[in-house]
Amino acid sequence: MQDFLARVPGSAWRGKRVAVFDTRVPAKWVRIFGFAAPRMARRVQKLGATLAAPPEGFFVNATEGPLLAGEEERAAAWARGIAG
Repeated sequence: MQDFLARVPGSAWRGKRVAVFDTRVPAKWVRIFGFAAPRMARRVQKLGATLAAPPEGFFVNATEGPLLAGEEERAAAWARGIAG
């Protein structure tokens, strides 16, 4: 994601509404380093985008997935809320 954000010109973000999410492994050590969504949200806001919703995280079973039980429904509800 950092590479993508670095390649898109800053002017491309100005005035855009964006939604930011990450996938998370439910492990305590991950919390030490923080989650990606809040950092991505701060970055796109600095580039001029507006958040369509607060950054969100969805839990996966392992680094390759799948989503934990109930997370797919939660993600769908989050997306519907953004789409309005």
